[in-house]
Amino acid sequence: MSINCAISLRWDSTPEQQRALGAALWRWCHREARSVGMYPYLDNQALADLLAGRLPTSGATGWDAGLPFVQFTVPGDPARDGEATRESLRRGIPGEGVAEIRVQGSSRRLADGASLLTATV
Repeated sequence: MSINCAISLRWDSTPEQQRALGAALWRWCHREARSVGMYPYLDNQALADLLAGRLPTSGATGWDAGLPFVQFTVPGDPARDGEATRESLRRGIPGEGVAEIRVQGSSRRLADGASLLTATV
């Protein structure tokens, strides 16, 4: 099984924030994928865009607000590991430039300093 994740970025995120997010996401996914390898789990083009200091172009826009985003999956049971995955992302991913983190239909909105947890259907 795998857990679906997505991080949407703010349109006004800076190249420095985008590079920092790309590096943090690389480290986080590499750690979470363990020995399985992370390439099947992360959109390589979106990661390359972030590491280059650009908004992701693959998957062009996100849900609801039309924000740029990067999608990835990690091994695990969504019912058992979803909340732990969200908390691990919250700790491992810098909040600057990030609008929202979604894990299996639940999101943590980060834009403008908000820390609202919402569940989606």
